[in-house]
Amino acid sequence: MPDLESPVLYSGDPDHSVMRTGQSVSAIIADGQHHSMILHEGLGPAVSRLPAELLSDIFMYTLPPFDEVLAPSKLRSPMLLTRLCRRWREVAVDMPRLWCSLSIGYMSDNQERWQREAFRYNTWLERSQGLPLSLALMWSSDRLTDLLHPYTNQISSLRIHIYCTATRDILLNDLPALQELTINWNNHDFGIERTATAQSILRRSFTLRSLKMTGRWFMFRWDDFDQFASFKPGWPHLTHIEITLTQLDVLPKLLQQGPNLSSARILLAECDTRIPISPYTHTKLQSLHINSSGRPKIPQLCDLLNALTLPYLHELMVSCSSLEWCHGVFKEFLARSNCPLESLTFGYAYSTASELDRMKAEYMMLIPSLEVVVTPSVRHRS
Repeated sequence: MPDLESPVLYSGDPDHSVMRTGQSVSAIIADGQHHSMILHEGLGPAVSRLPAELLSDIFMYTLPPFDEVLAPSKLRSPMLLTRLCRRWREVAVDMPRLWCSLSIGYMSDNQERWQREAFRYNTWLERSQGLPLSLALMWSSDRLTDLLHPYTNQISSLRIHIYCTATRDILLNDLPALQELTINWNNHDFGIERTATAQSILRRSFTLRSLKMTGRWFMFRWDDFDQFASFKPGWPHLTHIEITLTQLDVLPKLLQQGPNLSSARILLAECDTRIPISPYTHTKLQSLHINSSGRPKIPQLCDLLNALTLPYLHELMVSCSSLEWCHGVFKEFLARSNCPLESLTFGYAYSTASELDRMKAEYMMLIPSLEVVVTPSVRHRS
């Protein structure tokens, strides 16, 4: 990580900086990598004397999207802002909103280098002045625990892209402000501690609003939710979830724990165990995606549609390589749910074009405005 306290690139005069006369504030920030070529050219007095409140609003538009998970750089905001002129540095350093997102990448094993890195990361986090933090953990280092310990009460968004003892400990610790959790683990080693971590996630009942677990080696099982059943009221604030389940019969249990879920994306893992699915009505779910992860079939799809009632469903997408679509069961589901379904996407490998047209017509008899899409990867008979 670059040094947060490296020399700034400005002259002593607060009315002079790296911008050409007439160059916009956003242009110089976007052109930050070339600032060294124009160090001695003037900055218009009007721009240099903008009120701190207005500069603060402008600075927020210069931050890179957190989705890009970029490591801190002196060539990007907010660090770049501290190097252009003294006035901008004073405003930026005293603006906690600029320092609320951080991607923590490579961390050296060398003690001296680690101390420098820890100081820089700590300086960044201190500048957030207690505001909610969005963190992305990109590197396996057990020193993460000590680094982040003073800030665990601030973490509202957490993305974990690597599994190690430190990331496990962070999840097992109390994170009272956590609202968004994204985990992307694709290693086999995680399986040995899957249960403990799963229970830690399931117990974050009062704050979590978004949960995404995209790694193929983290799967929720039936017994996870059996143990979770004693924790009430479940996930009352959760509105979006993306996870892997071992079988579809787990889905109603998940929906019961998230009464306010509006969207769910489910990846179905390799498991053909059939467990009876109890009827369940969810009154908030609007979007449901089910993907079989390349499996030829989706076990218990008909059982699931028979069990669920979703009166506010707007979008349903079911994807697998060779789906045996439950036409009659789905019609009963539509009639029972009486939902405002707008979009249905599915694949049906064993049908003629005329059969597909007939099914679409029957669905549109129930919902005239329904848009039906058959996935293009599915080949049907002509």
